[in-house]
Amino acid sequence: MIHARAASIMIAITATSAAAEPGVVARELAAHADVPAAIAAIWEDGAGGRLAVAGTRRADGPSETEPQDAWHVGSLTKAMTATLAARLVEQGVLSWETPVNALLAARQEWDAVTLADLLTHRSGMAANLPRWRSVFRPDRKSYVAHMLSRPPEGPQGAFLYSNAGYVVAGAMMEKASDTSWEALMEREVFAPLGMMGVGFGAPPDLLGHNPRPVPPSFVADNIPAMGPAGTVHLPGDAMLAFLEAHATRPEDFLSPASWTRLHTPVEDYAMGWAVRPDGVMGHAGSNTLWLAAMRLSEGRAAFVAVNSGVDAVYEPVERALDQLFPLPATREALRP
Repeated sequence: MIHARAASIMIAITATSAAAEPGVVARELAAHADVPAAIAAIWEDGAGGRLAVAGTRRADGPSETEPQDAWHVGSLTKAMTATLAARLVEQGVLSWETPVNALLAARQEWDAVTLADLLTHRSGMAANLPRWRSVFRPDRKSYVAHMLSRPPEGPQGAFLYSNAGYVVAGAMMEKASDTSWEALMEREVFAPLGMMGVGFGAPPDLLGHNPRPVPPSFVADNIPAMGPAGTVHLPGDAMLAFLEAHATRPEDFLSPASWTRLHTPVEDYAMGWAVRPDGVMGHAGSNTLWLAAMRLSEGRAAFVAVNSGVDAVYEPVERALDQLFPLPATREALRP
């Protein structure tokens, strides 16, 4: 499951006066006893993207990580799924206000829940599929059918963070387009933004740890059904391409109205982004073997990831993100 501990990753109380270089940040992060490898990346308007990696692909081996290695980003996938939704809305495949029951069989309680509700965690849906069902590794259709056969856990309109809600949103897009979420992501998001080397599930070379290395297998990531909520892996330059698009909002990819819809929060959460009062957006993600975090504002973005999901890595990842993207001294939570 996507790690609940990621819900509490915090922006540091104090901020440095100037951003540190990615190479310095990556080396300091990889020097932590619980971090085999780290990536630190930043994009700045006028300067482009810079990234650095440090450490080893596995804690018990000598193989050093390389810049092209892919990092699992967990719930950072949610902003990508929401971006896909905006592309499909602009194409008329579905709308932000399309109700769940227009595309998927559901209990009556879900009749008024829309795509936008799911993407802003306002649907009332429980956080995850029950654990006992997850062990049977259901496909996405079975996962969604079970969630929509259950009543809501919370009231519609109130914030309730839900990985399952993003899976249902992904299933709505699949049904409306008759195309898998994975294929839609490649066609509508990854390829147009020049995001190379992106995949789903555990990365093939750089192993996750908790605390020992876990080779790619069915235990190395969330079940594939959870893709829209958090199974993307990618190299650092692909992550920077995604962040650059959200920082610059190119009109040949999405209209200004769509960019605004994606980034406008309901209270403090937009579509795949937690939003601070000062407008800085961010998110964190972990599948218990990795931890990744991103931060974004107009003209600036940062990304940090480590191939470890133990609790001890959360504070150093927070500190690394602050070094790359200093903030005012207001403590705000990043969503998982």
